[in-house]
Amino acid sequence: AVVISAATLHHHHSSATPKMMVRIGAVALALVGLTSAQSSGCRREPPQRIGQTTVVNIKDQGADRFYRIHVPSGYNVDEPAPIVFSYHGWGSSASFNEGYMGFTKTSDTHGFIVVYPEGMSDYNRNSNNGWQSFNAVGSTTTLGDECTKSTTGYCYQSCGSRAQGCGRCDWTTCYDDAAFTEAILDSIEADYCIDTKRVFAAGYSNGGMMAYEAGLRVGDRFAAIVPGGGTPFVGHNNAPPVSRNGAVSVMDLHGTSDRSCPANDTTSVDGWNYEPVDNVMKVWATAHGCSNSASMVKYNTAEDGDTKLWCVKFGSCADGVDFVRCSYNLGHHWLGYNSNGGTGARLAWAFFSAHPKVSAAELNNMSKISQE
Repeated sequence: AVVISAATLHHHHSSATPKMMVRIGAVALALVGLTSAQSSGCRREPPQRIGQTTVVNIKDQGADRFYRIHVPSGYNVDEPAPIVFSYHGWGSSASFNEGYMGFTKTSDTHGFIVVYPEGMSDYNRNSNNGWQSFNAVGSTTTLGDECTKSTTGYCYQSCGSRAQGCGRCDWTTCYDDAAFTEAILDSIEADYCIDTKRVFAAGYSNGGMMAYEAGLRVGDRFAAIVPGGGTPFVGHNNAPPVSRNGAVSVMDLHGTSDRSCPANDTTSVDGWNYEPVDNVMKVWATAHGCSNSASMVKYNTAEDGDTKLWCVKFGSCADGVDFVRCSYNLGHHWLGYNSNGGTGARLAWAFFSAHPKVSAAELNNMSKISQE
């Protein structure tokens, strides 16, 4: 952490104008986000082997669930580590996703813990049977406009057992996966030394939607999200509750020729209606108090040009808060897919590492300073 004392500021800026002092104050506030906050698991012997990926079983909402966890080879029980959740796509699995999104090698390189949750597969029976899914941003609360008239969803058992049954466009499990995420996070924070200001989520397709869900529902604990190839359904582009949860920065990744969840159109090739990425970014930027939330400027990354990667950010936001959309020359695929430590994993981690948690109080103070 960097500490700047008031005496130091006064000594070096004795002739500073009020506006200069405001800027200094903003810098000092921004530095607050650089400090770490330890979880209760610090100094405890880790239950899983360091440098390996382990399957962990967990009971949640009466169901037997599990996740994969990779603890980096350099993990130290005295040093708070960041954590990244990586959610798989519909019908996929935690084990496939570890290879597909490729965070494991990046985890070892940069020293963060990565978690690969397994979605529920209760479409035909309770055991996993290839229908693994996450309940996210409108997938089980559909009102009818989320899919075209020629499309019908999938009635999972957990949805069919509700009083209202299944909506025509419902298509995932109805288990509460935000609560599942919190249960995993509670368990890991109790067992490992976690930097609670550096908790992040990424995912692809249905997993990208789940990253948005985590940012909305568990936004008090997540600092930033990188959803890929998945946006909220039409009618479910909800603003995050920033005054309660603090800031959650977003980098959305979409292939330019993605037709399964198109970036710029509404209706997918198989008849599902998603919010265009620009609409989502504007809602999130506006909710965070960014000015000119519809304006876009180039956002530079170390991976620019890889598969024609190009990123822009929306609005003028507080220090340490960004809303970015990135496009690249692929269809419905994660950038650098099937590559351990690939482009998408590196890009996501670079964004995460630059965006520790900015609390509601810190955001509010920065907003007041900018207006003075």
